Amino acid sequence: MDFELRGSNAMVEDETGESLADRKKQLRDQKQLDTCAEGFDVGRLSKLMGSEAAYTGELEDLYDKMLAKIDALSKLVEQTNAKVLEQENHNMKLRCRVAGLE
Repeated sequence: MDFELRGSNAMVEDETGESLADRKKQLRDQKQLDTCAEGFDVGRLSKLMGSEAAYTGELEDLYDKMLAKIDALSKLVEQTNAKVLEQENHNMKLRCRVAGLE
């Protein structure tokens, strides 16, 4: 039997030489990609990478969906900012009332 001596602080690697940290990063990257590509199945995405990549319609559709998500998020941020401003104004009125400045 052949054994390989490893130091006590050596990272454990699998047969392909990938460390656990590399695999975790790979999974994290894949999750981010899956989030961005939501609504696109593997077949549609493979068309973007294969010989049919000349067709820009798929890319434009993907970008349109991404822009729609960004637009929805920006509207949500605007609404949240308005609520925060409203709460700050309310707090200022309460402070003035407590200080007897009203």
